[in-house]
Amino acid sequence: MQTVTVAIADTDAGRRSKLEQSLQEGSGIEVLTDVMSDGDGIPAAHEPEPDKNLVSIEDVVARITQLKPRILFVNLDLSIERECALLEALHRTCPETLVLLLTDKSVQEEQIIQALANGARGCLSHETDPFYFLKAVRVVDRGEIWVTRQMLGKIMDRVLH
Repeated sequence: MQTVTVAIADTDAGRRSKLEQSLQEGSGIEVLTDVMSDGDGIPAAHEPEPDKNLVSIEDVVARITQLKPRILFVNLDLSIERECALLEALHRTCPETLVLLLTDKSVQEEQIIQALANGARGCLSHETDPFYFLKAVRVVDRGEIWVTRQMLGKIMDRVLH
């Protein structure tokens, strides 16, 4: 089995650390980290850094271009227009990087569908069992998508209607 490289774009250090730890337990997965001097990892495009404006999409794309992960977890928040712009920029600049969304209960299904339409390859809740993060990495690496059956039904309804 070939090693799958994974990066995580989430400025919540606790969530990022938990996900990194879960992924490192899987064989054949290498978690790429881009630790800056202040201890933050890869910033999510929608999260403010202390005493700074939002991290620019260009900065995130530049860092992902340097790391070249096969799979990139991106935290999806309520700023769907900004997230879609990030997804489009990543798709143009880093087509070999496949994006999986990280969501919480505040994210609406419509936002997830919009993000999937803009290039995301799947989504998982932050609360998902760690086993499924590992499984999602392998499935998406094979070229498949990772969504719930309920979400797949909604996507099919859109395609058919």
